[in-house]
Amino acid sequence: MKVYKFGGGVIQDPQSVRKLAQLIQTEPGPLVVVVSALGKTTQALEEILHYQVAGRPYTSQLQALHQLYQDIVDELLDGSHEAAYEVLAAWQEALSAMLALPITDASFDKAYSCVVAEGELLTSKLIAYYLQEQRIACTWLDARNYVKTNGSFYNNAQVDWATTQRLAQKGFLPPLEQGNVILTQGFIGSNEAGETTTLGKEGSDFTGAILATVLGADSLTIWKDVPGVMSADPKLFKEAIKFDRLSYETVEKMAFHGAKVIHSKTIRPLAKHNIPLYVKPFHHQNESGTSVTNEAVELTHPIYILQEDQVLVELSLDDLTSFNEKGIQEVMHQLQTLDLQANLLMRDADQLTICLNANACQRRALPTFLSQRFKVKLQQASLITVLGRSGYLMPSWLEQKAILCSQQSEETYQAAFLP
Repeated sequence: MKVYKFGGGVIQDPQSVRKLAQLIQTEPGPLVVVVSALGKTTQALEEILHYQVAGRPYTSQLQALHQLYQDIVDELLDGSHEAAYEVLAAWQEALSAMLALPITDASFDKAYSCVVAEGELLTSKLIAYYLQEQRIACTWLDARNYVKTNGSFYNNAQVDWATTQRLAQKGFLPPLEQGNVILTQGFIGSNEAGETTTLGKEGSDFTGAILATVLGADSLTIWKDVPGVMSADPKLFKEAIKFDRLSYETVEKMAFHGAKVIHSKTIRPLAKHNIPLYVKPFHHQNESGTSVTNEAVELTHPIYILQEDQVLVELSLDDLTSFNEKGIQEVMHQLQTLDLQANLLMRDADQLTICLNANACQRRALPTFLSQRFKVKLQQASLITVLGRSGYLMPSWLEQKAILCSQQSEETYQAAFLP
């Protein structure tokens, strides 16, 4: 059994759906297919939701999204055309009903999960219609019935592994044994109450790892619009290369430090069960891509990870009091409570410096929490992390930047700088 995951970066138009179907037809064994929302659908739904919260009109954005999918139905489907139109109409009606409900700060994460999940659900239903028209035996399953999460966290929810394994094996294995391809959604799940939850930004990769783990798959393949796992963004770093092989450990470090090629939670369950991960180019399917396994692979090239839209938070106490362990514990507790990750963390005698994603920091009102206890200074920043042996040359453009703070260990260098 194999698990294939296709993200919105590769599923963008009717031609990419046709290419997806052709790829599935070449796979002879049992196959589970996980898809993200088409193209920029998730971003569009996020924008619509924020417009609703701000009291701004969003009708034109919603109509544009509806038209995008209507055009895809018109070009892609023949016999299923009318049925797909009904699905699209019901989708717009359900989405409009969700957006009509009042949304507060306390209910935002719940509303967010419900709204953005509609992108995955609609995309997967339309792809299922097309696969069936191509005479590919396909069973569509709602991931929310199988990927179960704990507690009341609606966004970046934590997986209930035991329940997910029991439900997934019960629901996925019989159709697979009958020779059907399973088509389901990434990114979404549900909690004990049956409420929709999401697994965090780019969480479809994680869904692929979850299903590969609980179903005992032979491998997980993530199809992307890049040649494989790159050492850096080639648009920003001329020296970027593609890695043919990497270890689980290295890719997990890359994801932890903000590399967007793989979701941060994807690697650990695969490594625990020794399930190989393949990152392959969707538009050049015969190329090898990158294989990620438990084999130790020495890095011969540095890895550069650039995170923009950061906020540098500098915390201090009154009267030049030292920033002791108690103060650090208070800050880390607030980060955990607000589900925020420190991308950089530095401690001086009288100050603690943290680098956070700016949007998440603002939305979760972290400065308000911290200002009750500490003196807080905020500054917009970008963050670069370099992984590999010490002594690697920094990119030349960094020399022109105003470095706000930096730290270095034997294998990691980090610097926050003015954008």
